[in-house]
Amino acid sequence: MVCSAYQYLSSLVEPYGLLRTLSNVRLCRDSNGQPVCSVGNSAAVFKAMVGDRICALRCYTRHKRNLHAIYREALLPAELFVYTDGDRGEWCDVVIGDWIEGVTLQTAIVSSLGDCTKLKSLADGFDTLACQLLAQEWAHGDVKPENIIIDTAGRMHLIDFDAMWRPEFTASDSDESGTRAYQHPDRSEVFGKEIDDYPIALISTSLHALALNPTLQDDADSLPVSPDKAVSGTDTVLAQIERMFASKGDALHYRIARLLHSPQPKLHRLAEFMRHTQERITPSNRTLHLAEQGGLWGYCDDDGLSIIPPIYDCGFEFGDDRAAVRIGDRWHFVDTAGNVAINCADCDAVKPFRNGVAEKIIGNRRIKIDKTGKEIG
Repeated sequence: MVCSAYQYLSSLVEPYGLLRTLSNVRLCRDSNGQPVCSVGNSAAVFKAMVGDRICALRCYTRHKRNLHAIYREALLPAELFVYTDGDRGEWCDVVIGDWIEGVTLQTAIVSSLGDCTKLKSLADGFDTLACQLLAQEWAHGDVKPENIIIDTAGRMHLIDFDAMWRPEFTASDSDESGTRAYQHPDRSEVFGKEIDDYPIALISTSLHALALNPTLQDDADSLPVSPDKAVSGTDTVLAQIERMFASKGDALHYRIARLLHSPQPKLHRLAEFMRHTQERITPSNRTLHLAEQGGLWGYCDDDGLSIIPPIYDCGFEFGDDRAAVRIGDRWHFVDTAGNVAINCADCDAVKPFRNGVAEKIIGNRRIKIDKTGKEIG
């Protein structure tokens, strides 16, 4: 069965007698009187009133496996009769769900280019959505800006679950591998919980980078980082982004950006890094100590409780409530909440605080500074 969006539209405009279980279905129209509809790779989605409820009617333009396993009770099998040739036609499956009023993340990105505050808000909102998704037992399978709706309250919602993975699925249950521009190059070779890892890291990295430098994106329809080039180590834009994060002292998003080089779709520690983006560390009055995990450094208290997560490439012990840390090849001093207290991105090296004085080294110069970063002498 292959039905076009036009055939669905023709059937829905005059649905009397063509619906199996639904009744009183009316298409919603825009200000020009046209039905509100979007057409994707395998389905047409119509905004419709079903009784007194505004719904999204998802009508498939080609056969899809596992619709019941994915959508459960939202699937209405053989619900709509669609004329395909004269008086002949097909009974087609329909998925009925809530209509989310809003715009796609893609539309929001394009309209926000050049506005760093709005882009930062979109980036933070996406990180929140990503944490929620990574905590699920299933995976979406096609995470991209076009599949995320931002509602009128600013909340983000995933749509289009046709490429979903569930724990009971096997590789043979997949007939979609997501959108290549957002996927790891080896995505088509795997089908498991990890399929959302790469697009999550890619979108988060791109949005936070655009919030710092909107000129990174020269094509409104795509993100600034190419998965193929990132994995092969040839993406010069990604290298620029990593330097930006390191210079700013944004260790968490530097770590997430570094994951884009992974030769495997599963990104080690992604969920942990994303979870830390949602945490707000309060300054600690306790003594903090260096703590290592997986080759990265953070800080814990006397009881071994992690206070500042292990996200730094190198670090020194705290002195005068300041600790010298290195992100990539950039040095900074952070406070006991992990905030950058002194930006030393232009330094070749630093010496930690002792008796209220530290040193930053630039070339052959050794410059003494106090805990505010002010040069002494």
